[in-house]
Amino acid sequence: MNRFFPLLAGVISMAVSAAELSVRAVQPGVYELVLTNPTALSEGEARAHIAKAASSVCRGATATLGKWRYASSETIGGAAPPSAEPNTFLFVQEISCVASAQAQSTEHLPTLRSEEEAKTAQNEVKLKSEVYFKLIASRRVDEALTHMTAALRMSVNETRWKSDKLAFQAMAGEQLQVSIAKITVYDNPAGAPEPGLYVAADYSNVYREMPIHCGYLMWFRPVGGEFRITREETGHVTSEQLKSIPNAQLPEVKRKLRCPAL
Repeated sequence: MNRFFPLLAGVISMAVSAAELSVRAVQPGVYELVLTNPTALSEGEARAHIAKAASSVCRGATATLGKWRYASSETIGGAAPPSAEPNTFLFVQEISCVASAQAQSTEHLPTLRSEEEAKTAQNEVKLKSEVYFKLIASRRVDEALTHMTAALRMSVNETRWKSDKLAFQAMAGEQLQVSIAKITVYDNPAGAPEPGLYVAADYSNVYREMPIHCGYLMWFRPVGGEFRITREETGHVTSEQLKSIPNAQLPEVKRKLRCPAL
């Protein structure tokens, strides 16, 4: 996910409601679509915008989704961290325009052979997610980084990533609870960046100075490989920020942070 070809051709810009979309031709039949929005969008909303634009870009051919990445920052209940631009959303998707017959020949066969295998994968991801958060809580960020896919590691500045995780832990304080509230399995889904098993772990954690810490980890296991994190979405509210949020607004805040129901 996250490795893109250099720009070879021009740039097309178009408006998608409040969002803006730019299209870059990176080689014949291959394009990079960059969606920006002033507020965070769900992955589904972003991909819906991309899909609508992709059909126009491919002009009758079938748009096949490829590698992608995104970044999101939204201020809730206080100032955004210094490293983030408040209220921004960026989603980058690579697409290939192929003849319809060629697109139809691509099959997405399941990798799991039984419900028991699915349950085993869920349990493994739950344990790995708990370990990941505990490594960060104990400031063992080098070990935490090894839980990410090689592609994701290529897309981040590792020094900055470690610094941000250490700063987060200093702000959050002692870890009081790690709760993996929901596990969702996506077995070799159509449109995925790579073939294999994707498992989302929705979490709701609690720290001494951060009573709300929500989001999800998307784990990816290629055929014959091991689970690694391919995407991480996170949001939080500190104890000080929580004081300024009326109780009536808490459900909406948690919804924006994508806190799972416990």
